[in-house]
Amino acid sequence: MPTERFRRGAARLAEMGGDIDNIVAPLADVAPDLARLVGEFAFGDLYTRPGLDLPRRQLVTIAALVTLGDTERQLRFHIAAALEVGVTPQQVVETIIHLLAFAGNPRVFNAMLVAKAVFAERGLLPLTDQPPVDPAG
Repeated sequence: MPTERFRRGAARLAEMGGDIDNIVAPLADVAPDLARLVGEFAFGDLYTRPGLDLPRRQLVTIAALVTLGDTERQLRFHIAAALEVGVTPQQVVETIIHLLAFAGNPRVFNAMLVAKAVFAERGLLPLTDQPPVDPAG
């Protein structure tokens, strides 16, 4: 029986274009508690906190994933989710470029290739030369 936290997480994930079943199903036969914890904690608790709107939360998440490295699957999801909640492709690109000084060339280069693949899947390439839009206004 899903908890309220899990249901809240599933709803937030759906807002971002995701499906809780894509998290739960691959882990069901090996670590069902891990899937539940991700649904409850990450999406049910953290992603529903006040203080940051979803676009900003997604840019923070993208920055963290780029910095960690070796997160292609998660980065692909969160770039797509960022686009779903109103982040522009230019903002994603600028966020990744900004990390060059902090995460290093290999991680930034690899992350940009993931972003490019997500943009291509959505028919967003080539990007225009418009400067990134500041989400704060």
